[in-house]
Amino acid sequence: MNSEQPIAFALGGLAGNNAFGAGFLDAARVQELTPSMISCTSGQIFWVYTYLQCRDACTSLRELLAEEIAKVATTGNINLDLASVALWGRPGVFRPAYLEYTADLVRNSIQAWQHIIASGGKTFLLQAALQTLPGRVLVPLFPQAFFKQISDAFNASAIGIAFNSYNPLDGCEYVHLNPRARELLTEKSKRKHAYDKGQPSRHRERTTYDDITPETVRDGLWIYQYGFDQKRGCFLDGAYYRQIMLAELVYATDIFVARPISYRWIGPMPTSQIGIEDLKTEVGFNGAYAGERHQIALINTLVERGDLSPEKYHHIKLHEIEITQQRGFMDYLFEKPEVFDEAYAASMKEIEAYLSATSGHVKLDLTPVQ
Repeated sequence: MNSEQPIAFALGGLAGNNAFGAGFLDAARVQELTPSMISCTSGQIFWVYTYLQCRDACTSLRELLAEEIAKVATTGNINLDLASVALWGRPGVFRPAYLEYTADLVRNSIQAWQHIIASGGKTFLLQAALQTLPGRVLVPLFPQAFFKQISDAFNASAIGIAFNSYNPLDGCEYVHLNPRARELLTEKSKRKHAYDKGQPSRHRERTTYDDITPETVRDGLWIYQYGFDQKRGCFLDGAYYRQIMLAELVYATDIFVARPISYRWIGPMPTSQIGIEDLKTEVGFNGAYAGERHQIALINTLVERGDLSPEKYHHIKLHEIEITQQRGFMDYLFEKPEVFDEAYAASMKEIEAYLSATSGHVKLDLTPVQ
C-alpha cells in the first residue's frame, strides 16, 4: 500500500545493531509502504541495498540476516565465535592487520624519535610512546565488485537514495545522491544545479553534494579501525559525523526514523570502561540527531503559528522507532535476530497507525516473516 503523501525513511547504522534497520525495512516491504526517498548511513547502506533487491524478489530480509549471522556464529558458542573473529576476522569483510601493524609500528616509532630529537628532548615521553601504537587494526576485504553492485543498484533505483561520508582533513561532510534523490531535492528547492556534484549546501555550511560511485560507497563504509587510506583522501563512515540524515528528507510530510539506539540510556549507569565506551557512542549519536530533530520541531511550530509561508514550508511528522534494549559495546560485534524482531513488530504497529490515519484501517500481521 503506497501513501498518497510523500514519505521518507531515515536509517542509521550501528555495527551489530544494524538488524534493527533491517527489521524496519522488512516491515515496510511486507506492507508495501514505498518511500519516495531513503537516507542511510554506515551498515544501513548494505541493508538498503538488500531491501531494494528483496522488494523485487519478494524475499524476507530476516532470511538474509540469518545467513549473515551464520557466517559469524559458526560454533554456537559466543566466546569461541568472538575468538575466531578476533584472530581471523570475517571472510570477505575484514581481517586483523597483523603485517600492517608491524609496518605501522616501525613508521610511528621513527616519527616519534624524529620529534623527540627535533624538540631537544623536551617532548612528553609518555605521549611519544603512546603515539607509536598503530591505529590501524583491521584491513577491509570487501571486493570492488561489492561496492559496484551497491552503487549500480542505488543509481538505478526509482527511490531516492542518500548516504554520507566525512573527510576530517577538510572538515566536510559529503552527501552522496542518486539521480532520483537529486531530482526530488531539485524539484523541491526550485534551484536547478543546487544538488549537483561538488555543490555546497546552502543551509549546511560544511556539507557538499556528491555522486554515488563504487568509491563513495567504500568511503561510506570506512570505519576508524581501518586506519586512513591516503589515496582516497582520508574519508570516513558518515555515521561518525551524522548517524541519522534528516535534512535531505524535509520535502516529505512523514519521515519514518529507525534508530538502533534509544534517546536515553537504558538501565543503570555504566561503571566499567567498556560501559563508558558504549555510553560515549550513544551520546555522540544522540547529540547529532537531536540537532536536526529540533530544527524540524522549530519549523513545525513556526508553520503552526503562521510565521512561515505555506508555499515554502510544511509540517513534518517524525515516526520514530527506537530500540528498547540496551546492547553493550561488545554486542556490536554480533547481529541478533531478537533485534530484528523487535524492530519488525514496532514498525508494523507504527505503519498500521499511519495507514489507519491516511488510508483507512488495515489489520497487520505482527509475526516476523521467517
